[in-house]
Amino acid sequence: MNQQVLFELKNDITCLQRDFLRSKSMKVRKSLGQFFTGSVVSNYMASLLSNPKSETIRILDAGAGTGILTASTALYFLDTGCKTVHAVLYELDSDALINLEETLKIVRDAFKLQQATFTYDIYCEDFVLTRPDKDKSIQSFDVSVINPPYFKYSAKESPYAKATADLYKGDPNIYASFMAVALACLRDKGQMVTITPRSFANGLYFKGFRAYLLSKLSLELVHIFKHRGKVFNSEESSVLQENIICYFVKGGVSNTITVRSSYCDLQINSAKEGKHPVDLIIDSSNDQKFIRIPESDNEANILNQAESLETTFEKAGYFISTGRVVEHRTRGYITTNTDTENTVPLYRPHNITPLTATWTGEHKKEVSFILKGGYAKHIIENNTYLLLKRFSPKDEKRRLIAGVHLANKHTCKLIGFGNKTNYIGVTNDKLSATEAYGLAAVFNSSFMDKYFRCISGNTQVNATEIRTMKFPGRDQVKEMGKQVQKLKTFDTTKIDLIVNQILGVISSSIRGEN
Repeated sequence: MNQQVLFELKNDITCLQRDFLRSKSMKVRKSLGQFFTGSVVSNYMASLLSNPKSETIRILDAGAGTGILTASTALYFLDTGCKTVHAVLYELDSDALINLEETLKIVRDAFKLQQATFTYDIYCEDFVLTRPDKDKSIQSFDVSVINPPYFKYSAKESPYAKATADLYKGDPNIYASFMAVALACLRDKGQMVTITPRSFANGLYFKGFRAYLLSKLSLELVHIFKHRGKVFNSEESSVLQENIICYFVKGGVSNTITVRSSYCDLQINSAKEGKHPVDLIIDSSNDQKFIRIPESDNEANILNQAESLETTFEKAGYFISTGRVVEHRTRGYITTNTDTENTVPLYRPHNITPLTATWTGEHKKEVSFILKGGYAKHIIENNTYLLLKRFSPKDEKRRLIAGVHLANKHTCKLIGFGNKTNYIGVTNDKLSATEAYGLAAVFNSSFMDKYFRCISGNTQVNATEIRTMKFPGRDQVKEMGKQVQKLKTFDTTKIDLIVNQILGVISSSIRGEN
């Protein structure tokens, strides 16, 4: 097809999407979990597909919006010589149907110009609740290219809670349900391209979904964006979730996985690329099956070095727990009067700095926890712990920030930790100050911080990821602690030297550019 004609057709399709976005408030679209794919991203997603050998290529678009993904996919196949394409589209929002129909008519007319045939069916139905994979009258699909809605739902009250129970256990998020049902609709060797939050790649809530996904599909490619707010259509407001594009093949077998990274959508076609062994990307050493995503060769080198560490965090004998004080549920126990009897210090994230956790009672944000009826379930024994901030967004310079809480800094026998902190200790024993400082060195090192970034794209540091991380043995941690205790102040360079030397880490790879 003439490139000028193709450009004009795609521009018309983009205008139909833009018109719809302007007709509907962001508040309403957010309530439906709608975040629309721009033309650059949709064209890129289509380009990841290989040409199916079917006489008629069948496309599934679940959560179609105004149809830009189907349009890009169909026009891509037309450009590669396909003559017959049929698309089946599901869109629950009836307000989008007029624009969706117009988009598909443009595609149909483009096919006619090339003496080819494009047909389609639109279903204004809930894709997950409808479960088209169970409808024997619907044929399986060659490809599914989707940008599913994103929202959480009540595991007890929502009809979605049991909708995919036959496919996987757990109720993480509606986008995972869309992926699962779309997968079930594919024929053998069918292809699926998705743009979703990265959260399914790790985390306890997605454990069952990952097991189902990876047992049916071969992950062939992952594209990650370094800036989370520059992925979706420019008409959208900023998106806080870190999003990735994935390309899967049903029943496929691959020894490598391609990882691409770009700063934003406009740089998507000039992304950096690396090919890595499947075992490096998918952690098969435990039942979590985390999908690790190194954004560069530098991070892949760090991930490789981490794999050679002596043990894992949990197997080394450490535990990690979330602080027990949930402040919005315990307001009656919290006081700003930090110098009263029958209270104990309550540690919040601001109390945690690299290497040291400090509560003096003098900071304007500091509060105490009152020891009154029912207090016992909210606080713990005052021992030495390593405190780790739970919320450390990707866009910050560091993801892991850990400080040592020394028991002897307070005379009280009990202590309070807020649920925005994690506390770490030794299983069935008490953590010594020396070992605590060794742990602080590990978590505050550049090596561990970059390793963690490969594992987690969440906006918080979850205990599940920490428990399964590769980790030095306790003797190594104690040796680090001895050296750290000699430092007068926190110094990243000195911490890195201590950690790298004891672990045998090649420091040049850590300092490399991403």
